Amino acid sequence: MIKPVVEGHGEVPAVPVLLRRIAGECFDVWNPPILSPGRYPAGRLIRKNDEGEPWGPGPDFEKAGGHARNEGATAMLVLLDLDDDCPKEIHEDMAPRLASITGISPSVLVFAKCEYEAWFLAAAESLAENVLPYPNDPEAVRGAKGALERHLQLEFPYDERTDQPRYSAAMNLSKVHARSRSFRKLVKEFRSLLIQCGCNPAEWPVEPHP
Repeated sequence: MIKPVVEGHGEVPAVPVLLRRIAGECFDVWNPPILSPGRYPAGRLIRKNDEGEPWGPGPDFEKAGGHARNEGATAMLVLLDLDDDCPKEIHEDMAPRLASITGISPSVLVFAKCEYEAWFLAAAESLAENVLPYPNDPEAVRGAKGALERHLQLEFPYDERTDQPRYSAAMNLSKVHARSRSFRKLVKEFRSLLIQCGCNPAEWPVEPHP
């Protein structure tokens, strides 16, 4: 069983929707072994004590692993937003230690650059009628939520608790995969976890079902 770990309130309902879509529509795995996400503040999962020091686990990383093991998890997927820092640097510092920290092997760490909502910008034209593709690099946007509100011309402010799962169910996966490097990383790592859990996922890309 794969245990997702997230930081935001909206990601608790949204991430299972997204992972099940990827598993089914892209990998032809229609009953993926996914547990409900655990939510922890990002600063308590990973941290850097001083400039020049390596990244390391925060106080809740080991706790998250313990909770996941109690639920029967055999794999862990940690998904966090990342604004200014380098994902490669954090991976190099933390990847060799993830399994020992969580007590779960495999454990993987994936970052949405700069926010989960950047993935919505990458497929903005699939979220509503008469919306043009987002003209800029979605992963270079600071304040993706505000950019999404403006680009979609939302009548009401973006609400992550309701809009994040709704847009996760609606966005075109092929477009996000083509336009977002961090989303491609998520797809790659999730597929490896499905294999570890005994599934037989198809190769990506497979044209998502309409």
